[in-house]
Amino acid sequence: MKTRLSKRCFGLSAALLLCAAPAAAQDSVSADAAQAGKVPPSDVRVGGYAGVFSAYERGATVGIHAQYRLGLFEVGGFGEGGTEFMSQYAGFGATAGLAWRAPFGLRLTACGALGLHAYQNVGARILSPDPGADGTTAFAGARVGASYVFGRGPNHVEVGMMGLYEGDLVRTTVTTHYQEVDWLDGNSREATSTHTVGTDRFGALVTVGWTRDLL
Repeated sequence: MKTRLSKRCFGLSAALLLCAAPAAAQDSVSADAAQAGKVPPSDVRVGGYAGVFSAYERGATVGIHAQYRLGLFEVGGFGEGGTEFMSQYAGFGATAGLAWRAPFGLRLTACGALGLHAYQNVGARILSPDPGADGTTAFAGARVGASYVFGRGPNHVEVGMMGLYEGDLVRTTVTTHYQEVDWLDGNSREATSTHTVGTDRFGALVTVGWTRDLL
């Protein structure tokens, strides 16, 4: 009798487990689907970018950036460096503006930017002893971007494009003194040159990074 009762209890338990398993699986799928259709109220993202720009001349740049989004507002910071043939620059700054993230992964951003540019060898030319000019100036600008956030979990890979404009707020004329050698007689003489430190910069960049959803 006890054996039959044990068998019946075992059979009933197995039946309940078999019925509960699909229900639990369905609940999990439903929860995942619901989560996939929601945008977290805030997130952080860090990453890098690379691309081309036009300033004194055309050049290439690479940089890193980090942002924090809360609702439709975003703040962040960045650091970058680039080269234009014979001259180089480095820049860093802060951003603040609007960011919209869709449930299906699209993110659009539009932010203002403030920071500093440091220039080296502005106006230098190949086969010329003129070293160019160095200087530092503040800049203001804007950055707009479109990216896609991959994955449903709290950690994502994010890939996108970004366009930027940066205008230096101060344009300084720098006079440089250097020695120039005459190719015909080999004699050296003192020469001077003037260069403007400060310009407008337009860029097109590819961005790749990591995003973490915050609850």
